Amino acid sequence: MKKLILLGVLGLLMSPAGFAQSQLAGDWQGSLDAGGSTFRVAWHVVVGTDGTLTSTLDNIDQSIYGIKAKSTTVKGLDITATVDDVIQVNGQEIQLRGEMVGTVNQDATEMHGMWTQTEPEQPPAPLELKRTPAKAPTDVTKS
Repeated sequence: MKKLILLGVLGLLMSPAGFAQSQLAGDWQGSLDAGGSTFRVAWHVVVGTDGTLTSTLDNIDQSIYGIKAKSTTVKGLDITATVDDVIQVNGQEIQLRGEMVGTVNQDATEMHGMWTQTEPEQPPAPLELKRTPAKAPTDVTKS
């Protein structure tokens, strides 16, 4: 009986982290205000079977997609995604390094934070993201 209680307590202690991570999974869209220019951006989050997060970023207005986050971490409501990736811009490879740091609301529907780009260096830019609704499956069967 003591083992069952201990397992139950451990499960309760561990569940908030897993719950928070699973709430982040999906697609987020919003804007990045970079020195007077506003860009539409997207953040795509996947939770692995082991609970680890992976994510990618898109700069929709500049047609830069699939920027890989080297790491994505959650501590309570605080999110950090660190980028160290080579991207293609106008046919040229560019090393991109930066960090997205933000706070998600209790419902995991909005995130407010900053994008700090260290290579090529840019001033910190405010970032706002909202979870996008899941798309309904499309029926592909033919009659």
